[in-house]
Amino acid sequence: MASDEIILAGIAWAAMGIVIAVAAALTGRPFLPWLLYGVAFWPLALIHLIFWRPRIRDAGPLDEDEE
Repeated sequence: MASDEIILAGIAWAAMGIVIAVAAALTGRPFLPWLLYGVAFWPLALIHLIFWRPRIRDAGPLDEDEE
């Protein structure tokens, strides 16, 4: 009975890590490092994700003169 609870807690812990990694990827951060970070320390990763600004990738203007 106790082992079932431990397995369920592990699955919930891993699921929270995956949710954090997906949310980080949607804000422009790399998925795999956030997956590892989220699974290992999801409460801390969640706080970081909430308070860090999203990355904005600015490609800049297109130069049509370049050939």
